[in-house]
Amino acid sequence: MRRIGILIILVTVLSSCKSEHPKDFLTFSGTIENSKDSVMTILGEGFKKSIKIAKDGSFNDTLHVPEAKLHNMFSPNNGKGIVFLKNGFHLKLTSKASSFFKSFKYIGDDEGADSNNLFVSRFNFGQTSGSVEGFMILEKEAFLNKVNYFRKGMDSISDLYSNANKTMVKDSDDQNENFFKKLEDNYDVMHAQILAQKISEEKLKKGNKAPDFSDYENYKGGTSSLSDFKGNYVYIDIWATWCKPCIAQIPYLKILEEEYKDKNISFVSISTDDDRRSNGSWEKARNKWTSMVKRKNLTGIQLWAGKDDARFSREYMIRSIPRFILIDPKGNIVDSNAKSPANPILKEILNTLPGI
Repeated sequence: MRRIGILIILVTVLSSCKSEHPKDFLTFSGTIENSKDSVMTILGEGFKKSIKIAKDGSFNDTLHVPEAKLHNMFSPNNGKGIVFLKNGFHLKLTSKASSFFKSFKYIGDDEGADSNNLFVSRFNFGQTSGSVEGFMILEKEAFLNKVNYFRKGMDSISDLYSNANKTMVKDSDDQNENFFKKLEDNYDVMHAQILAQKISEEKLKKGNKAPDFSDYENYKGGTSSLSDFKGNYVYIDIWATWCKPCIAQIPYLKILEEEYKDKNISFVSISTDDDRRSNGSWEKARNKWTSMVKRKNLTGIQLWAGKDDARFSREYMIRSIPRFILIDPKGNIVDSNAKSPANPILKEILNTLPGI
């Protein structure tokens, strides 16, 4: 009887010794074909790890992550990607430097491999959708069909990786559904905006009539309109006194104006200084313009858009300055987004203009 008791105790002790505690680390190894880097970095919330990459593209390291979640991967010349890390994983990756994250393939069908292969597959499938604008420009029925196609596609990918981490899959599902729902909720507004933008872009194509401007104050007196320059090429510089990149172009613009002073081209600078940056005062905005023209001894034709600035910017789709526009002698667009004075290519373009 005593021997049986000792045997039971011994079996219990041995069983306890064999029970495994959850691992507080994971291993991450693999190969990056034709790697251009000797190190890659993995970043997460409260976590950072640099992993050495051998000359043959192989790597092998042990990581301790605070919690199971997606982490960012950065390799300066290879590219960037995302990896789902969880202590206890034994990840083995194969990839190509030329396509980096798109080519990620994790070996095996355990939780670690399935979780990451699922995420890569969803990413690659999502890349085939094109831009958000490509969705929103579609008519309603085609738009809804496309959204449902990608919604079902994302779901079907999950079925291929049954061992993937359930929490990660749910988070990914929720994010995808929120994205699709946001597209659907904002379709009407965004469709109208993108359609209007496409129409405006079409109007600004080469050969189309340039949007007009009329009666802009001329620093030398009176007013000027685009029609005043008919018969000449017109190179328009859109700028403002507060815009440092605009100011940086001034020396180059002066050189151009001097070199082409006997040519069939007018250099017109239009200031977009407005009341918003002048404490609500149009008078102060105008004074800033006249002061800088005088102080910088600006040459060429200096105009101020004044209260027509908003319409002018809308017509020419000006979202940032400086912006340069080239118009032909008939008032048609040559380039609605022309090269800057500092760009040597501009002279080459100007010199090839017929009749300049």
